[in-house]
Amino acid sequence: MQLEQSAFVLHSRPYRETSALVTFFTPEYGKVNGVVRGVRGGRKTSSQKTAMLQPFQQLTLQWREKLNNSSDLISIQQIEMSPLRFPLQAEANICGMYVNELLYRLLFPQVATEVLFEQYQQTLYQLSAAKTRNEQAWSLRLFEYELLSELGHGLLCDEDIHQQPIQAEKSYQFYPQQGAVLSSLDSQQQGVLIQGECLLALTEMRYCETCLPQLKRLFRAVLAEYLGDKPIMARELFN
Repeated sequence: MQLEQSAFVLHSRPYRETSALVTFFTPEYGKVNGVVRGVRGGRKTSSQKTAMLQPFQQLTLQWREKLNNSSDLISIQQIEMSPLRFPLQAEANICGMYVNELLYRLLFPQVATEVLFEQYQQTLYQLSAAKTRNEQAWSLRLFEYELLSELGHGLLCDEDIHQQPIQAEKSYQFYPQQGAVLSSLDSQQQGVLIQGECLLALTEMRYCETCLPQLKRLFRAVLAEYLGDKPIMARELFN
């Protein structure tokens, strides 16, 4: 059966003599690993394909589904460029690379992610339109929140582990695998310290500039549970 999907490139590397092994992000098949032939070799068509395989450029892919195929590797038959492109520059580009790296490392192959695909495009749009670092940071926090929800690890931010409503004026210790504990009642004090107001702002998706540093620490701790010890390369570029 012939399949067609909109897609963005998450990661690409050389494969054999003239091909590339490319990881795409699609709405109905999620993360897809595909072989694109004729990418390298110095010909005009090779240059055109290389230009297509840049990040933040929407593509249309075609490939043939093989029955009883034990491998998740597909052979891309045709690639077409879409008019939709997000020309991210400087720090916005690094933010986009960070988002791509999260998807590349955390998504399971060929699992539908239509809601996350829409959020991804919205995030790229927000990054391209952002005027400040804080606006960029807020876009990343919203994407991380949606990504964790899509993976089945969504954050519960409107009530604590005792199912009591989060109080805006209180401080909490947030434990990635458990949730929020009132800081005044927590003898361990080993979670991520965060104000109730910031947890509520995240639940309501309400921009709060003063909460951004706390939310950054929160998501870094939560994502570390799933990323393991290998560092995020995009963060190194910021540093």
